[in-house]
Amino acid sequence: MPGSGDMRTASGVDIPPGDDYPATPRPSGRGFRSVVGVVVALVAVWSMAGAGCHHGSKDTLADRAKGYWELRQQKRWEEAYDGYLDPAVKTSLTKDAFLKERALAFDILSFTVTDLTQNGDQATVHVKVDANIPLRLPGQEKVQIRKDTIDSEESWVRRDGVWYVHVTE
Repeated sequence: MPGSGDMRTASGVDIPPGDDYPATPRPSGRGFRSVVGVVVALVAVWSMAGAGCHHGSKDTLADRAKGYWELRQQKRWEEAYDGYLDPAVKTSLTKDAFLKERALAFDILSFTVTDLTQNGDQATVHVKVDANIPLRLPGQEKVQIRKDTIDSEESWVRRDGVWYVHVTE
C-alpha cells in the first residue's frame, strides 16, 4: 500500500507483512459443471414432485380442513371435489352431481376451524362460518340476504395418509 510500507491489501482486507494467504479456490473445469448440473437436476425434480402433490400426506388435518374451506369460500367446487372429497364417496357421487348441489351455495364471508377431534383415521372438524344466506320468504318474489353465523360439523377420513372430507348427500 503506498505510504504505509508494511501493509498490503487484498480485496479490501489488510494483510500484515509475511502473511501470504492462499488464493481462494475458483471452481472450474468439468467437475464443477457436473456438480452444478446435478444440483439443478435435483432442484427441478424436487419442484415437480412438490407441484404434483399439493395435498400430500405431510399436510395435517387442520391444513387440509383449512384448504377445503378456502376453496369453498372461493366457490372452487371442482378443486374441492378433486382434491378433498373422500375417494370412497366419489364412487357414488359424481362430480356433476356434487357441482349441481353447490351451484347456489351461500357466500362464505369468513370461517374459523374451531375444533378437531381425531380418532385414528376418523375425525370430526368443527368450523364457525360467517355467511350471507339468501332467503326467499313465502309470498315474496324478492330474495333477501341475511348475514348469519353457522356452526358446521364435518366428518373426515384418512386414506393412505391423506385426510379427506366425507360428505353425505
